[in-house]
Amino acid sequence: MPKPPNPITQGLRAVTRDPAIFLVEIIWRWSFALLACLLVVGVGLMLLGPLHLGNHWDTAWRSRDPQRMGQVVLGVVLLLGVKVIMTAAIAVPLAIVLLWGVLSALGRFVTVRRLRVDLTSLRFRSILALQFLRGFVGWFSFVLLFAATFGEALIASRGPKPDLLLYYLMMMPSVILISAFWLTLNWYLSLAAIFGREGQSFRGAFRQARHTVRLQRSDFAGTGFVFILFRTVALLIATAICGLTSGMAGSSPQGYSVLLMIVSLAYFAVADFLYMARMAAYLALAAAHVDPAGPKLVATSSTLPVENPTPL
Repeated sequence: MPKPPNPITQGLRAVTRDPAIFLVEIIWRWSFALLACLLVVGVGLMLLGPLHLGNHWDTAWRSRDPQRMGQVVLGVVLLLGVKVIMTAAIAVPLAIVLLWGVLSALGRFVTVRRLRVDLTSLRFRSILALQFLRGFVGWFSFVLLFAATFGEALIASRGPKPDLLLYYLMMMPSVILISAFWLTLNWYLSLAAIFGREGQSFRGAFRQARHTVRLQRSDFAGTGFVFILFRTVALLIATAICGLTSGMAGSSPQGYSVLLMIVSLAYFAVADFLYMARMAAYLALAAAHVDPAGPKLVATSSTLPVENPTPL
């Protein structure tokens, strides 16, 4: 029996042989980050500009006094009003989610088309629905986590003294449950965009992803764990470089800031490369498996034809 191809090697080789996949991923992700930052800064200037808080905040920040900085923040809340702040806190993340949904759908549509040789990937509107759903799940999880921690803080602060033990006992399970909910659903939705077939709705693609993972649960978990290790090593290297050169912060703060920016961008580029390689590896896993209960899912790298597909 021939040895099945290594999906991790296939994934890395797929992205290396077709750099356009990596470049498209970088373009849409970094474009989103830039536009989101501009949106946040623009809204912040629009709200805080008329208040002329520059000198007050600079003085409070230089004092390194938490109480003084808290007083400035409280003054901003009183001047703007709770309703304005809450509206901005909800509207801005929603606008960012919509922006992310459009850009990520465009990027994923192009990358999946280049990764799959069967040319039966999802239509753009289905991928757009999946990406919007991913963004909404992330936003909802954030709001739910904020509401849970705020409500638990109110419960723990009842009485003459705050009960920190009660707060942590309530907060830890809620953080774990909400994070697990978001991570699980987000992972399946991301897989649905690459495993879905032409003509399927986003619901059908989601079911397709669940079915594919269920057939090879341990293989998908192992492959994902290896790529997490790769990304962790890259993060440790970036952290070590920043730490070993931290002496530049005193002698050459501008040079150190430039170095931090370069190292950060390099890490993000490596993370994007590893993400696309992981998606290609998942496609290789699905392509190498023959489902006895149904037809084979033909999905693999456009640069790596499948030879003698064998169950892993």
